[in-house]
Parts: sequence; C-alpha cells; structure tokens
Amino acid sequence: MSSPNRWLLLLTLLCMGLITTAGATYAGDRPLADVYYDEGRLQYLYTTGDSAYRGGVGSDETYVTSFSLDLPPGAEVRFQRLYLYWAWSNFNQKPFYPLYNLSDSRDLSSDLESVARYVDSKGVVGTYDFYSGTDAYLLPPLHPGENDFTVTLTQSGPPESSVAIFGMALLVIYEDVAEPWRLIWVKEGCDILFSSFGVSPEMASSEMIFEGTLPTDEIEGAELFLIAPSGGYSRDRDFEINSLRVNRVDEEQTPLLMRTIFSLLFPNYRGKEWFDAFVLDSQTQIGFETREIKPYLRRENNKVVVRDQGDYLQLANTILAVQVAGD
Repeated sequence: MSSPNRWLLLLTLLCMGLITTAGATYAGDRPLADVYYDEGRLQYLYTTGDSAYRGGVGSDETYVTSFSLDLPPGAEVRFQRLYLYWAWSNFNQKPFYPLYNLSDSRDLSSDLESVARYVDSKGVVGTYDFYSGTDAYLLPPLHPGENDFTVTLTQSGPPESSVAIFGMALLVIYEDVAEPWRLIWVKEGCDILFSSFGVSPEMASSEMIFEGTLPTDEIEGAELFLIAPSGGYSRDRDFEINSLRVNRVDEEQTPLLMRTIFSLLFPNYRGKEWFDAFVLDSQTQIGFETREIKPYLRRENNKVVVRDQGDYLQLANTILAVQVAGD
C-alpha cells in the first residue's frame, strides 16, 4: 500500500474510533439480538476451548485458541457460531474499533467471515471510554465425530493499537434422534451493565423476552445458560453484586389479599430472583450461569432480566433450552 493511502486508512480508522456509539452507557441499552430459534430433537454445546484472558493484544500480535469437540455419530448441525469476546479497544489511548483477521487450521486459504459485531461502552465523558464487544464469525462446517482445530487471531490494527481479549467460544446446535424434544432460543450481543456514574441498578438491567408459546405437553426441564465477560466479580461488594430475574412480578401495586390468594393458588406466580449470579472462570475472566427455571415458566413470552448491582459485566449470550415430554 502506498504511503498516502496508508495514512488515509489510519486517519479513517482513528475517526471511526472517535465516533461515540449512540446511546452507549452502563445502563441496559444494548438488548441482545435473537439469532436462533427452533424445536426438534435438539441439543447444544458451548465451549471456550483453551482460551485465556489477555489484557492487551497489540498490532500484529496473535491470539490462539484450540477446540476439541465430539459430536454424536448421527448429529446434524443446525447452527454454529464462533464468538470473540473483547474489551478496552484503543489506539493511542483513544477509543478504537478493533481490526482482526481470523483463520481456521482446517482451511487456511481464507479468513473467517464476520457475521455480526456488537459494541458498547460506558458512555461517560472523560478518559478511558474505550469500546468493548462481541464478534460472531462463521466456521467451516463441523461434522459428526471428533472436531479438533485451532483458530488464530491476528490483531491487524495500526501500531499503538491494543485490545483486551477474554477468549473465543464455540456454540453448536445439532439435531440427533437420540435427543429428547427441545425448544431452543439463542441471543447474542454486548450489553455492559454497571450501576455506577449515576446509573442505578434499575437502569443497569438488561431485559430479554423469549418470544413464543410453549406447547401444552408436559415440560420436563428448562435450562437457562448465560455468558458475561467480567461477570461474577466485584472489588466493591461481597454479596448481592448482581441479580437474575425470571418472570419476576413486582407486587407493590397488588393488594395484600390478592397476593395471598395468588400465593395459595399459584406458588410461583411471582417468578424468581437469584442474587450473585455468574461463576467467574479465572482463566478467561468470563462469568457463566446455568439455572433450571422450569417452575417459573409462563406459557408464552418468558422474561429474563440481568441486573447489575456493583458487579460490572458484559452480557454477551443467553441460551434457553426447554425440554418437552414425548416419544
């Protein structure tokens, strides 16, 4: 590339980094996107391989993750994603949208195709308002049996650029006759939640609706799985640093008599709230949470809310898998 074109590229990239992401704050203003829903004899697998957190990947430096995934002999893949979780992207200490090239060891002839980028930032005027995000990529098709491969990332931004990487993750949804009947929803994105800088816990809440009507057949289980880089750790609080709400009903406006009747007739009508969600993985610094929510399901449009109360987290993925009784 000629020198004038190179400087034009760098200037363009710098300007991109200086553009404020509209509406980006520590509040729940980046709802996760619906990217998959289906029902059938389905199962999902999620793995971060041997990923490990790196606080700063500089220009031309690489980040490598190896995956080993074993699919059943009769499995047919219905959906697959490679996720890249990153934070604090900057160029000369200015916010900067990172540039990557990713390659798969099974096919080195071309880079992986990016299908989505989700970005958020604290949105507070001042220093260190860097971007964080989740990137989604397509992979060469997986197949039944063993799938062993390595993904190599090259940070292709200009000199003096840097980005922190939590890790990569592989999500696979497959159909197999040996599996029970399931309904599976997948959401992805990046919503930074932090009740600080004037953002209340009520504001630092990310709401998700799993649209659709559940079948009338008996529900045997409902697994909710959430992924949040940085989730599950707080320097400021020791307990109740966040909460997870499922179909939670606020009762302040409901008369006491009605509350008593509802409680007797429908013990779980108020939904459920858990505190201190997310178990922090020390290797990736990603928080994971798995909950059985069958007792608190509604027949349609189930609502889940993740609320920060001093944790600081990047909500990135939510998967709901509802198992239905039947042959």
